[in-house]
Amino acid sequence: MSQQLNLSSLFCVLALAGLCVVTSARDLAGVEAPASQPLFEMQAELSPGLLNG
Repeated sequence: MSQQLNLSSLFCVLALAGLCVVTSARDLAGVEAPASQPLFEMQAELSPGLLNG
């Protein structure tokens, strides 16, 4: 395997391990995961006031 592929694989493994550690620490501390909320609300109209007229 190339050196770049080895570094990429190592980074992915470390990132996954870090995510597992953080998630486990939050579980042990009793911190609840935040509820997912939409980032934006879609407008029903294409242009405001287009149908009012």
